Amino acid sequence: MIVAIFDLDGTLYTGHIGRGIALHHRTHKVKRVLFYIYMVTHMPLWILQRAGLVSDSIARQLWIRHMGWTVRGWTPQESAAAFAWIAQEYVQPLMRPDVMARLREHQATGHRVILVSGTLSPLLATIGRQFGVEETVGTPLIVKRGRYSGTCELPVCQGSHKAVRLKNYLQDSGSDDILWSQSYAYADSYSDIPVLEQVGHPVAVYPDPRLAAHAQNLGWEIME
Repeated sequence: MIVAIFDLDGTLYTGHIGRGIALHHRTHKVKRVLFYIYMVTHMPLWILQRAGLVSDSIARQLWIRHMGWTVRGWTPQESAAAFAWIAQEYVQPLMRPDVMARLREHQATGHRVILVSGTLSPLLATIGRQFGVEETVGTPLIVKRGRYSGTCELPVCQGSHKAVRLKNYLQDSGSDDILWSQSYAYADSYSDIPVLEQVGHPVAVYPDPRLAAHAQNLGWEIME
């Protein structure tokens, strides 16, 4: 079995899922206070990251770790309409046609396509269905008394933990026949190197400067 692994933000589309959540909450006038609290408390991370005081990996992990705040109190059923709106109205228009064409090629070839992203798991699953991808690995939300508690299951699906969550998912699904040397992975960030290194055909997609340099040094394919 050959797999083709795709990151989401910056890879399959040009946006960031946090902006999609913000757009939904502003448009529908829901949970705006929770989202503002999330943004105000996390914006300093961006400043510290730009100043070189916090690594990109740590900043990304903290942004994702607390993203559950933005849907706190919703039942999974209540969130379904919001996630569908984000997938259709925010993600779909920002889709990268060339990367989607590559995804379709893998599907047509019979490869097993999996989306792997730090995005909240139920939202990622909804986006996956929008793209025609049934298998997704994201950051799970914790449910208490039938509602999202605002917390995520740790560790979040980011950096080296992204590769771990992917392997755990494959093990749980009974997939022990993956041909890693013939498989593919697509991502845009240096933090995705642990996943890219798992496969024989890593592809840097519109990469950030660090990933671009790394990919060039190793002779990886670069899409841009």
